[in-house]
Amino acid sequence: MKTHHRLALGTCIALLVQPIAYSAPSPMHDMARKPVAPAASTSQWHNVTTRSKVMSIAFEGHYLWLGLSPSSTFPKGGVIRHDLNTEKDFDLYTIQNTHGGLMSEGVYKVAIDKKGNKWFATYGGGLAKFDGKTWTNYTAEGYGPPAPNAWKSYPEGAGLGDMWAYDIAFDKTGTMWVATWKGASRMNRDNTFTTYATKDGLADKWVYALGIDSHGTYWFGTEGGVSRYDGKSWKSYTHKDGLGADLKEAIPGNPHHGQAAHHADPKKSNLASNPNYVMSLAIDRRDNKWFGTWGSGLSRFDGKKWKTYTTHDGLAGNFIFALALDKKGVLWAGTNGGVSRFDGKNWKSYTRKDGLMDDFVYSIGVDKDNNKWFGTRTGVSKLSQD
Repeated sequence: MKTHHRLALGTCIALLVQPIAYSAPSPMHDMARKPVAPAASTSQWHNVTTRSKVMSIAFEGHYLWLGLSPSSTFPKGGVIRHDLNTEKDFDLYTIQNTHGGLMSEGVYKVAIDKKGNKWFATYGGGLAKFDGKTWTNYTAEGYGPPAPNAWKSYPEGAGLGDMWAYDIAFDKTGTMWVATWKGASRMNRDNTFTTYATKDGLADKWVYALGIDSHGTYWFGTEGGVSRYDGKSWKSYTHKDGLGADLKEAIPGNPHHGQAAHHADPKKSNLASNPNYVMSLAIDRRDNKWFGTWGSGLSRFDGKKWKTYTTHDGLAGNFIFALALDKKGVLWAGTNGGVSRFDGKNWKSYTRKDGLMDDFVYSIGVDKDNNKWFGTRTGVSKLSQD
């Protein structure tokens, strides 16, 4: 079930057409607690207000899909589908109007498979699939539609790794992989999952990012480093190998997804830079692997050597929440200080001063016309040029 809207989450979404009032930037510590007003739309930039954080962006023909998560100022999330052939009409999917099809307000990844099924990795609500009519939930315990007595229970250890899921990737065979807080889960043909964790070779069981290179090798960004799996053997890389920079940078208010003692583990903290904490991953046309870290910059690995870029090199920020490659092979990085592009030689950054809606950029999408879309704390910015 869906709800047809012209007002987004209780406020105007005014997709791509309505300018938004601009105000001067606030100090960083104020921005972390309360997002400031976004920049105005311009001929190059178009801004979309959601009030919720936009954690994922996906395209399906002329439809734009947004995965939302509650923000510090607005406690609602869900999924938005917008028809890009219209100006304002869109569909909003929530826990309530899907009747449990979505089991969490936080949707961290939207992915679309070859059959057109939409998959949603959620924060605490497992994995959800929507085929356009029917919802199916996948959890650690079982799967099925959100209806009484409709679920099938998994054998022990055959379910989704964890209810907290962050990323989704499909390999060349169409097999789906899901990044969770208890390992990387591969979906099998019978709807069960095989989950790989530290005992198998992962650097850390908390997995945030997935990637598959041209050779079919799987790459995993975890909270303890990077791991690769070629289908037979595992190898991991950490700061000792060259991952991340030696920085001591804290992010006021920690506006992404963590807290001082997260995962209910007092030994784990993400309030300051951690070169082994990998949040984002991209693989370019030359098979270079790019890893965005938690406050320690952006690292490139060519298979032999590591190189890390930070704000000293031109990055907008050192917390790299999102990575994407556009149609021309240009790399884009969403950071805590704006969005940056790298053409292989030079960095160029954009902030609120240029027209970006907000300087915390959590997701990046590239449409068929090579327009770039950036998900922020308060909505989406579309960059029509560059």
